[in-house]
Amino acid sequence: MLAPVLVLAVAAVVGATTAGGLPFFSLPTLDIGIPLQPFGIIVATGVLIGAELLRRYAFRHNMEDDDIRSLTMWVIVTGFIGAHVLDILMYEQDRLAAEGPILLLKLWDGISSWGGFVGGALGVAFWVWWKRATPGLLVDTVAVGLLPAFSIGRIGCTIVHDHVGRATTSALGVDYPKSELVARGIYDEFATRELVVRAHNLGMYELAYLIPVNVVILWLAFQRTRRLPAGFLAVLTGLLYAPVRFLLEFWRLDTSDPRYVGFTFAQWGSAVAMAVAAYGAWWLWKYGNPAPTPEELGKRPGGRKASLVALATARVKAGGDAVGDDGAGKKGAKARKGKR
Repeated sequence: MLAPVLVLAVAAVVGATTAGGLPFFSLPTLDIGIPLQPFGIIVATGVLIGAELLRRYAFRHNMEDDDIRSLTMWVIVTGFIGAHVLDILMYEQDRLAAEGPILLLKLWDGISSWGGFVGGALGVAFWVWWKRATPGLLVDTVAVGLLPAFSIGRIGCTIVHDHVGRATTSALGVDYPKSELVARGIYDEFATRELVVRAHNLGMYELAYLIPVNVVILWLAFQRTRRLPAGFLAVLTGLLYAPVRFLLEFWRLDTSDPRYVGFTFAQWGSAVAMAVAAYGAWWLWKYGNPAPTPEELGKRPGGRKASLVALATARVKAGGDAVGDDGAGKKGAKARKGKR
């Protein structure tokens, strides 16, 4: 329910017109012997904060410290590789043709958010298989760290104007000087001779939407009274984020975001994410169970299938229900399914 309501609210504000838009500004590079870009500093801060939130959530579920460190590094590495490689393949084909495959190895030279999501998702899937982990708890853990990290990164996108969109008369549009748009190679797409062009700052819009989404997800993640089905946080994050991102992409410029059968790469990624999240929501509704608590696990590590097997064996011997894939009784899940 939250996503469509916020979309309508943003659309109503963005649709308003005014005599003046938001002023264009840029932050200078900090030189302390080596150049420090504002965007890089903000992204690094986001990664550190996200990693700490991931760690805290994982500890709440008895995950071992080695597993937490391994998962965190694996997601960061595969995410950044995917972010760069898919940015080049989806957005920089001209550069790839001119510079050759070596460009794919320059991981510092261009990233895309959906490339990072794809790389990170593949990395998590491999890690879950490799470590014989429980997928529901693991994807929730990653979501709790990734969402705030990505949102903080959008602060960087906002202030460096990485995502200039189509022209607008909105009060929230940024008044970009012609020189800035020319330097970015996008001025000609606006079909104007004006010295100032008001355009959407899509990074700013996305950041504004992600703030309440973070509040909801982190509140659910760290509440103490209600136990949610394992995987619920990841599914909810996808359901809230993907539709809004899909709609915002319609304001993208053709110059910066090529279309593939009518949609941008991010729109195709959002469509797949919506489908996966919808299926995940259906599956959780029918079969979902919460991950076992530290008290239930005892000294067993959380997030491991071996722990669930040991816990199930102990419960069966004690005459209780077996443990489901993410920690609750299978008999209870079947009973709920029958009632529906």
